[in-house]
Amino acid sequence: MALAKSLTSMLHQSIDPWLSATRKVRLRDYGLKPGEILPVAHLHPETPHCCGHPLCGLIVADARRFHRRNAPQTGLRRWVVPTAMLVDMGRFPTSDAYMRAVSKRSRGNIVRAAKKAARLGVSCVPIHADGYAASIAAIAASKRFRSGGPVLSAWVSSGAGLVDSREQPTAPPCASHWTLTWGAFVHEDCGARLIAHVSLRRVGDMCRTHEIMCHGDYLKTGALKFLFLEVARWLMDRRAPEAQGLRWFMYGAMEHGGVGLHEWKRLLCFEPANLAFAPG
Repeated sequence: MALAKSLTSMLHQSIDPWLSATRKVRLRDYGLKPGEILPVAHLHPETPHCCGHPLCGLIVADARRFHRRNAPQTGLRRWVVPTAMLVDMGRFPTSDAYMRAVSKRSRGNIVRAAKKAARLGVSCVPIHADGYAASIAAIAASKRFRSGGPVLSAWVSSGAGLVDSREQPTAPPCASHWTLTWGAFVHEDCGARLIAHVSLRRVGDMCRTHEIMCHGDYLKTGALKFLFLEVARWLMDRRAPEAQGLRWFMYGAMEHGGVGLHEWKRLLCFEPANLAFAPG
């Protein structure tokens, strides 16, 4: 799995300039012209808790490295680097407000698909990702090509020897800097089976999708839509300490993935923007 992730990162870095240059036309889906100066999201990686846990500095440093190639406002370089896709959570005071916006933009299709999954008995809960290593490997191996492109882990890793310990999740040591995972389950005679997962990483007032995938056999059930909306509801409700103080929700880059993935992000109310880290 580590090899596949490394290869995926190398692949993205090698093709990002070409994808970015050829897919800036997607800005037109948001009423923007290619080359137009975009809104800027000012990120505060140290807030709101300003903690001193040893892992926090590592997470902040990793975020700065990860986003260093974000499109600048001006200059030729903005054409050859990815454009962040963000939801400004300040626009949605409640999770219901966000759900209404998604329903309106998708003409109810995403919400109906999520309700279908719920009727089929799919349930969504936080999980400990390492506790479902075998299931997550099986999900990745279930399709070699997805809307985001080839899934290298399906080609180079079989998941042999992995097991599901089903270890329960625990609260992160810091509410402002963490990586958490949610899973969607179906209930079978042999017990609950993980069929989709979404991993999130929070750095200060921004949370981004880290990994998101559904088993190929369950893509048409609406399970991934249900899971994503449940995760968004948890974030937008702002009740858990880990969700308080958030401003930005990021889902990859505008240029990544095919038309289907691009439209999926648009229907979920993600919009293109530039990122700017506060000094520190």
